[in-house]
Amino acid sequence: MFKSAVGLSKKKDPFLAGQEAARRCLAELGEQEPDICLLFSSAMFANLKMLAGIRSIIPHSPLFGVSDAGEITSEGSYQRSVVMAAIKSDSLSFAAHLEEDIEVDPRQKGRRIGERVNRRLPKKGKSSEVLIIFSDGLSGSITDVIRGAQEILGTSYPILGGGAGDNFLFQKTYQYYNDRIFSQSVLGLLIQAPKIGFGIRHGWRPLGRPYKVTRARRNVVWELDGESAIEVYQRYFGPQIRNLERKYLLKMVINYPLGMSIPGEKEYLVRNVLDMQLDGSLVFSSDIPEGREVRLMMSNKELVIAAARDAAWQAGERMSSGEIGLGIIFNSASRYKLLGKERDKEIEEIKKVLTKIPLIGFYGYSQQAPLSGELNLGQSYSHNQSVVVLVLGE
Repeated sequence: MFKSAVGLSKKKDPFLAGQEAARRCLAELGEQEPDICLLFSSAMFANLKMLAGIRSIIPHSPLFGVSDAGEITSEGSYQRSVVMAAIKSDSLSFAAHLEEDIEVDPRQKGRRIGERVNRRLPKKGKSSEVLIIFSDGLSGSITDVIRGAQEILGTSYPILGGGAGDNFLFQKTYQYYNDRIFSQSVLGLLIQAPKIGFGIRHGWRPLGRPYKVTRARRNVVWELDGESAIEVYQRYFGPQIRNLERKYLLKMVINYPLGMSIPGEKEYLVRNVLDMQLDGSLVFSSDIPEGREVRLMMSNKELVIAAARDAAWQAGERMSSGEIGLGIIFNSASRYKLLGKERDKEIEEIKKVLTKIPLIGFYGYSQQAPLSGELNLGQSYSHNQSVVVLVLGE
């Protein structure tokens, strides 16, 4: 048995919003207390009043989630709302662990997440597994967290998830863990289910010639081909970009992220520029190692929407003959901005593939998912500008 329900509220009061979303979930489950709940909300609701509203309706169920830059249900996309998914299943098991201060030794904290969730969840022979990561969306350490978890769980262990958002303010994001709210943290949720499928696509294409990263450290790149990294963008947009205010710069580079080639992969790993420093360096949302080949990327609305459909197809194919009970979408805040009023077309394309199932998701500042190439054996990475579709069922 696998039943799921999704509840939405757009009430402005945090307590009432949490209460309404929870009440709608409970009603769809026939007033049965769920085994697990997922919560995605605007950062404006990230306070204990929202959680109190939820607990007034669903008092005991484990609760996991993040703040975001936009919410998703089967009905479309939203901002400044609260969405919840509630699952009741006798075939689903899970374990969770949260680590704080992820900028301090993130790899070790990834290892601890892998150790704790693995220890708490006995293996079931016929079940599939996935580790869902809910992370601080403004941290550049998520790649190290993933690597640490893989050292415990295995290189090919599927790790999916998304970085939290804060309505495009880029100031502070939040993670929800039962009855508490955290920042600068990462939550690992290991799920076992009879059937699990997932897919990822972005729809971006390389523009211009490749550049070699000749000087970089973690998510900061100083030099490409031995020249100041900012010159790559100056060649396309002119020297005036040095004088742009940060908020205008971020809006511009949404349309022109950097792509990092991965041996054996058809698609590039896409990296968003978060900031430009006075020394000409570029600050990216995730790591870009020295020696890697990168290229400027571009896309259009048609390619981006088609990518969402392809990600849904990937997820459905991995389910084989299983019955899907819930679809979870980890989408990119940059795609939200790029598509504008057409962003619901992505959701419609996903629904054409994954028909008649509840959908929940959010727009965040990063996405985590495995690549598909044979050389990488399903190794997970941190992505930008991508849409990840995860389906659970039996």
